[in-house]
Amino acid sequence: MVVVIFNLVGVLIIAIAFGIALGIGHLAGVTAEGLMMIIAGPVCAALDLVYRSRRPDRRWFHPRFGGALFFIPVWVLGILWLVLGILYTIQRHA
Repeated sequence: MVVVIFNLVGVLIIAIAFGIALGIGHLAGVTAEGLMMIIAGPVCAALDLVYRSRRPDRRWFHPRFGGALFFIPVWVLGILWLVLGILYTIQRHA
């Protein structure tokens, strides 16, 4: 039996979100990891929540009904990345 710890939707959402964050960072001339996480986190959360809201079953935590990585919904990871990005940025500037 093979256990898959991610799904394609989750990988695509994360790739799109971090691609957007890298693009914005490149346009702004900023390469700080904290800023990338601050941008990518909410984008991940928004994309996953929109995807899940368009499904008829609207299960917010189940990995099969939206993006998931290590069985954790991508929107939860997005919120975590946002918080960690803020903490990293504050710590770096303190």
